[in-house]
Amino acid sequence: QFSNFIVVLGKMKTASDFDAKHAVIVKNNDEFRVPLNLEQIPPPKVFKDLISSLSPEQQRFAKAFRNMQLEGSLFGITVIQIKPAMEKVLNLNDNALTKE
Repeated sequence: QFSNFIVVLGKMKTASDFDAKHAVIVKNNDEFRVPLNLEQIPPPKVFKDLISSLSPEQQRFAKAFRNMQLEGSLFGITVIQIKPAMEKVLNLNDNALTKE
């Protein structure tokens, strides 16, 4: 099944205006977690150790996420499903990429 998503990080400029800054594609069976903890942000060395096993792309995304947290401004996360857009671009019927 074609079930890719784009996870976008950005800032909320206003209640209805999202300013996208960074994004990553999450593919079919990828597991992607964004814990929303109300705990203190880890110190730089601890953070570096935590992301050391991630791929370079995931490390860049994690660093962008951390930088946005450290800026102290309201940030947002949005998830966009790719399948409906692909069906439109390819002139396919709705749910044509859905596996039965």
